[in-house]
Amino acid sequence: MRILVMTRFYRNGQTTHVLDLCAELLELGHRVLLVLADLNDLVYLQRLKASGIPHLLTARPEALRKQLARWGPELIHNHSAHTLPAALILGQELNIPTLTTVHYLDFEPKQLLQKQAAVILISREMREDFGDLQVPCFVVENGVRLPRLRPRAKRWRQRALLLAQTTPEKQENFHQLSQCLLQWGWEVVSAGGGSFPGVRYLGWVHDVEPLLRGADLVVGTGRAIREGMAACCAAFVLGRYCDGLVTPENVEKLQTANFSGRAYRAPFCPAAAAASLAQPQPAYFQELGRFGRRYALQHFSSRKMALAVEEIYRSILDRRAKLQG
Repeated sequence: MRILVMTRFYRNGQTTHVLDLCAELLELGHRVLLVLADLNDLVYLQRLKASGIPHLLTARPEALRKQLARWGPELIHNHSAHTLPAALILGQELNIPTLTTVHYLDFEPKQLLQKQAAVILISREMREDFGDLQVPCFVVENGVRLPRLRPRAKRWRQRALLLAQTTPEKQENFHQLSQCLLQWGWEVVSAGGGSFPGVRYLGWVHDVEPLLRGADLVVGTGRAIREGMAACCAAFVLGRYCDGLVTPENVEKLQTANFSGRAYRAPFCPAAAAASLAQPQPAYFQELGRFGRRYALQHFSSRKMALAVEEIYRSILDRRAKLQG
């Protein structure tokens, strides 16, 4: 298949998700062209070029028409509210179906999703919020690249990695937890948007895998939790809400809400966090890390994600062929 993938550049896991999907689709033998609008990060642009993913850096239909007409995509897979109007225009002009992956609950142009051939939701939690759509909806959870590692070789450092874009509603929670962790003897590193007293702050990091290899605990939501578990780290779900440590007992419940903190919607409580983090037992945290790794291998593979998306592409094109036939 020839697939046009469209999104706006975001300095978060959503863009990483799109790039991973493109890479997997290419490895599966498809032709992929990525349209990535508003890319304003030189390092990210260099990484994109090195990835080998064919790409264009504008989503303006007037700038894409001729090239796309020559390339001949069979469908358009959009990933952003900002590029959805352009995807619809191009789909109409090229007479090909469009579908959109919805990455967040507060997706604003919801009415435009009614014009899609299908909608992909990234969590089971989203089913209720988008259950009124009159188009086929599918749940395909985020996948991550699974790093090669030897889980039993990972040594204990009592190091916590805060891996998040700390938006205003999350900032106080991360501030409180970071100060608690320091008091409890943890070394704390922050990558993303949060700078806190006593915490080694790295800013935005394009390649987090080396940080994950050196961490025992990853704190964040969504993709950060999946990547942390895949790297054999214990994981603590903290965003606007706090779901705490991911354990074999609660992992399915937390996964339903994409490790967002919305599974229980509990406020962050230092006393509750102290119960699991104030006197960490290395053997327990290492076992959580090994559990997370096993769970990620079973559930979080980006190849598994791409295969599920591929099936949706086929169902859209098959349905279209039957209607035209």
